[in-house]
Amino acid sequence: MTQLILFTEIENETCILLAQRINPNKDFYLKLNGPGGKAIHEKNENIDVCVIRECFEEAGIVLRNKKLLKIFEETCYSTKEWRAEPCLQKEAKYIVTLAIYLHPLEEPPKHTEPHTLGPWNLYKIKDLLKHQNELVPILRENIELIDGKIKAYEQDILDLPINAQKLEEIKIKMEKQPQRTQELSTF
Repeated sequence: MTQLILFTEIENETCILLAQRINPNKDFYLKLNGPGGKAIHEKNENIDVCVIRECFEEAGIVLRNKKLLKIFEETCYSTKEWRAEPCLQKEAKYIVTLAIYLHPLEEPPKHTEPHTLGPWNLYKIKDLLKHQNELVPILRENIELIDGKIKAYEQDILDLPINAQKLEEIKIKMEKQPQRTQELSTF
């Protein structure tokens, strides 16, 4: 299972792209998450390919492999398919690998799955640190790691002039769209 953190900076604030899970029949109802999902094992899909496919399916965004960075991976035995509920090997029905990836936001998202996800919005990372209970478990448990890795990524990769210019273009596009930055304090 994968989660992708698409990030940008608006008014000197790091923001990440998230949508609310709105299907009451699915796990993590009303929690915020980024694009992501399960690898298709029948097609021998690995988690790197999975995150790229899921991002395109859920947000209509094409990722560039050279900018995609895996920051977290954990494998455990689990009694449930969609949740990493650690258990003894003899009790396990699944082996679940969780992975978190980073990629700069380079184009506005599309609302491609309105039956399962609310609209995509940018959330300030500083607000998410204060309201971790609004996030799906993998993000809630790793939000501080994500914050640190985004800062390191920005320093190492995005300070290049061509990347800074591209990010500025995306910020302008996102700012032109109404209600793209959400304040968590309104929940």
